[in-house]
Order: sequence, then C-alpha cells, then structure tokens
Amino acid sequence: MFNKETTEQVLKGIVWLNEKMGIWSFIIPVILASAVIFFLVRAYRKPSTRNSRIVLAVFAAAYLFGGWTIFIGKDFMGTSTAMAGVFGLWLVFLLLILDIFFSWTEIKLHNNKLLQILSWLLIFSGIFLYPLLEIILGFTYPRMVFFGAECPTTIALIGLFIGSVPRVNKILFVLISLNAVFTGGSVALSGAPFDFMYAGAGVLGVLILIVYFKTIFRVKKLKDGE
Repeated sequence: MFNKETTEQVLKGIVWLNEKMGIWSFIIPVILASAVIFFLVRAYRKPSTRNSRIVLAVFAAAYLFGGWTIFIGKDFMGTSTAMAGVFGLWLVFLLLILDIFFSWTEIKLHNNKLLQILSWLLIFSGIFLYPLLEIILGFTYPRMVFFGAECPTTIALIGLFIGSVPRVNKILFVLISLNAVFTGGSVALSGAPFDFMYAGAGVLGVLILIVYFKTIFRVKKLKDGE
C-alpha cells in the first residue's frame, strides 16, 4: 500500500523520467493511444480473432513500455516500490501475450447498451480524461503521466474487458480490477487524488465481474451448448 512519502517519491520519479525522455514522453503515449483507438474501432466493425489479437498486442506494448519506464527510474523512485511496479506491469504484459496465443478475449462490442457506454467511457477516460484530471488538480507536465503508464492504461483495459464480456481474459480481468481498487485508492488518498478515477474503474470492473459472474466464468460451457 502507498503512503504519502512513497507517493511523493513516485511523483518525483515521474518528473525525472519525463524530463529524461523529453518529447518522447509525450510522443510514445500518443502513438500507443492512437493505435488503440484505430485498431479497436476496426475490431468493433469487423470482429475477428486477428483484429482482437492486434488490439491486445497494442495494449501489451503499452504495458511493456510502462514497465520499462519504471525500471529505468528504479533508483530514483525507490528500488522496492519500482520493482513491484515493474513486476505488476510485466505480469500484465505476459498475460496479454498468452491471451494473443490462446484467444481468451474476443473483442466484440456487447449488445447491452450499458456495457457499451461503460466500456467507451473507461477507454475514453484512460486516454483523454485521466491526463485532463491531472491538470485540473494541479499535476501539470512533467509531474503527470499519460497512456502507457499503469493507471490510465489499466482504466482503458478494464473498459475493453467490460465491452467484451463474456469472452475475456478472466484471470487478468480479476487482477487488474482488484489492483485498481486497492492501488488506485491508496495512491489517491496519499496525495494523488486523480487516481480516484483509477480506483473507480476498478470498482466498475469488480461490479461487472460479480453481475456477470456466471456468463464470464462459464462462457465455454454456454458456448458448447449453443
């Protein structure tokens, strides 16, 4: 769990990293976010295993990048905190790669209008609203993060899974939703209030997992019975 000291240390590390990367700290997130939007729209228009894999691959690249940025700043951010973050982000990367090979997630916009709205709301929030909220709350560049960092990227990924119910990466959906609740809430209460958005996304993810528990965790059985 985060406290005010560790949160401030992480924020200082973000400043150091953004200054070290220069314009690339902005360009790379823009490229990743643009790729997500482009390939996600294509996947919704023409659902297919190939298009699903492409979207997941972009998210995997985002988590690989996010883990790398934390790794190179581990001495500045604090080794133990940083390495825990690196492990978490690269674990998500690994699970996304496995998803690409085993096709656990089928990106196909749900017929339920509420799920569609929640899905797009979280994806839009992770890409656009999260950095806007940072600025509104006084966390301006270089003391801010963009898509590719854990929090905004995971907000969008939770949105992706909500819209793809029931064919989703079950283990990953559970892990990122619970982590968002606890990590987001902890960071938000320790001096970075913009992460209440991260915690809120986690709460939505947990609620959807509960409401659609049977269809998500018994999707194979239901499909075989069709």
